[in-house]
Amino acid sequence: MKRRIMFVDDDPQVLKSLGRMLWSYRGGWEMAFVDSGDKALAMLDSAPFDVVVADMRMPGMDGQQLLSHVRTRHPWVMRVILSGDSDRKSIMRAVPVSHQFLTKPVTAEQLAAVIERGCSMREMVLSKEIRTIIGGIDTLPALPEVYSSLLEELDKDSSGTEALATIIGKDIALSADVLKLVNSSFFSPRMRVSSVAQAVTLLGTETIKGLVLGVQLLKTFDTAKFPNFRFDALWDHCLQTARLARLIAVLEDQTPAIQDDCFIAGLLHDLGKFVLAQYLPLRYRQTVDLSREDNASICEAEQRCLSTTHAQAGAYLLGLWGIADNVIEAVAFHHEPARCSLAEFGPVTAVHAANAMQHDLVRLSPEFAEHPIDKDYIARLGLEERLPFWREHCKESLAQAGG
Repeated sequence: MKRRIMFVDDDPQVLKSLGRMLWSYRGGWEMAFVDSGDKALAMLDSAPFDVVVADMRMPGMDGQQLLSHVRTRHPWVMRVILSGDSDRKSIMRAVPVSHQFLTKPVTAEQLAAVIERGCSMREMVLSKEIRTIIGGIDTLPALPEVYSSLLEELDKDSSGTEALATIIGKDIALSADVLKLVNSSFFSPRMRVSSVAQAVTLLGTETIKGLVLGVQLLKTFDTAKFPNFRFDALWDHCLQTARLARLIAVLEDQTPAIQDDCFIAGLLHDLGKFVLAQYLPLRYRQTVDLSREDNASICEAEQRCLSTTHAQAGAYLLGLWGIADNVIEAVAFHHEPARCSLAEFGPVTAVHAANAMQHDLVRLSPEFAEHPIDKDYIARLGLEERLPFWREHCKESLAQAGG
């Protein structure tokens, strides 16, 4: 089935240019070109679309207003801003309502990559209800302007520690949370870290970025809706999995970039549990109860109750947010690594192994189902003999951190 993509721009020449530029994609895409927000909404109400790509500046209803309506009326549709407007205020207006913001000029390949990745992640979630719930989440939570500024600064080649620390420092609560984490046994610092700038220098920008994202995600969810669910234990599990995933990557002599992806993926691998618990509290309570009563894995229970899993839900949301492909794949396949098409060591491998080993080494209750490592998958990668080595180092790491 073809993907249905709608392009909205008040300039007919721009629409014609997009049509010519994307002509080669007509085999897999059914494209509509619309010159106003009102016409776009009318078309969306009459027929389903997968993606809406809108210009920011349009008379009458601008891109921000259009996508705001799309988010409310058709939340499962992927929302993209394609604009030549580089004004910071305009960009920040678009952030809460768009899944991606692309600046003109953009190549056909770049635009297609964004659309295809978002659609692929969308298709991972089989339940329309789950797609609707996740698609309706506005954007990165808790002061998105601070996080967006951080990402913008990190994209600069000249990005420095002081600039990053200044951005994080705008949110006093966020600064306190980052410093608390850095000074915890999780990182086991040799000396007390007293400033965000010192934390960035010690841990590196990618780790700090992951921590900021993780902390803000945690604050988004109302834990009072789920009184019997140990969110604090889940967060500890995510932190420990992140640390072990990076450790395994280090043991396999992976590049610093891969190590960072492993850490961030480990930190976010159970994001879907927070999402499902927040937006489907009653049904997710039933899911957790079923898992405990039948001693079934949480994924099995989720599939039976919700027709999706936390891995799929988390990966889909991260895909819409534009998180790196390596991280998304690791989140999506951390329970089923054999489903991933990659045939070499990567974040999928590290997070799968780290998650399984953390569950094995830190058993919170004998009632919980086991999380075995997929040894056939590990063997196909030629890494079966490395498993005892990884486990030994993971055990030592958890002991040092008091895990």
